[in-house]
Amino acid sequence: MIIAFDLDDTLYDESAFVRSGFAAVADHMTAHWGVDRSRALGVMEASLARRGRGRQFDDALRHFGLLRRGRVRELVSVYRHHAPNIRLDPAAANVLERLEGRPLYLVTDGHKVAQANKIEALGIGLRFRHCYLTHRHGTRYVKPSPHVFQMLVRRERCRPEDVVYIGDDPEKDFRGIRPLGFRTIRLRRGAHAEREVEPGLDAECETWDLREVPAILDEWSRAGARARVLRGEWP
Repeated sequence: MIIAFDLDDTLYDESAFVRSGFAAVADHMTAHWGVDRSRALGVMEASLARRGRGRQFDDALRHFGLLRRGRVRELVSVYRHHAPNIRLDPAAANVLERLEGRPLYLVTDGHKVAQANKIEALGIGLRFRHCYLTHRHGTRYVKPSPHVFQMLVRRERCRPEDVVYIGDDPEKDFRGIRPLGFRTIRLRRGAHAEREVEPGLDAECETWDLREVPAILDEWSRAGARARVLRGEWP
């Protein structure tokens, strides 16, 4: 069985990356425009709480009278390219250690530099046979596109049903691959923990604790072996 993991809010707390990015942006604003770092952070955090993600840098620049053409893009670049202060979740470290020796992959959406920086900061790159950063292949291939999953199948010379994907976002992580036969496990955590979607578009199985994943995989492996025995295919 081949196991692939999502990254954000699956192996670490994505809100930590947001806080780290805001700190880098506040540092930049202080160094280049002399604003108070604490106030800049406060404005961005208040904007996030009030409006959700997407307009924090506009709001911070506007608050200090600094909103000019190109400056939002400048801050977005700082955010995406900073070296993040993030840590692997203890549960994720436990699971990756328990699954060591199995074929492991990472499949993640997001800006390719930012995602690569996250992988570097977490120190997990060498744990995986390959890390698929979907934006490296073009935005049309981000999830729910099955494109990189099909690349994984070709790389492993396996069937979709031999691959399990563990993710947290039911809006995109499973709907593109489950109809093709990929196995799926939903981790209910982070911003999407309470989100509900049509059952056929959600994962095959769900858990609130990533540490339960190895037991789920073991049960699926035993069930698969029993099915092969009944069909006379094994041993």
